[in-house]
Amino acid sequence: IEGVQERSAVIAQAFARIEKLPTIARVRTLGMIGAADLRSGGGYLGGAGWRIYEEAKKRGAYLRPLGDTVYVTPPLNIDPSDLTRLLSILEESIVAAG
Repeated sequence: IEGVQERSAVIAQAFARIEKLPTIARVRTLGMIGAADLRSGGGYLGGAGWRIYEEAKKRGAYLRPLGDTVYVTPPLNIDPSDLTRLLSILEESIVAAG
């Protein structure tokens, strides 16, 4: 559990940046979980989250897509540098999937 508050703050800061991307409708975070809803309009059955998943996979990370929402749920003990990289991959993948 040590370091979870610091890691949660990193996730919240990254999602605050991600929320400013033009393809993002809204974001939310709760502790070590972050989610971004995409503007594509497909909702639960949409495919935008899967496009971001594919882009992230090319960059070495697995994300959790659910329709037009993409989640990150890293382990509580993730190394801070790995967390920073994961969140960078998420942001890069959202931009690439456009």
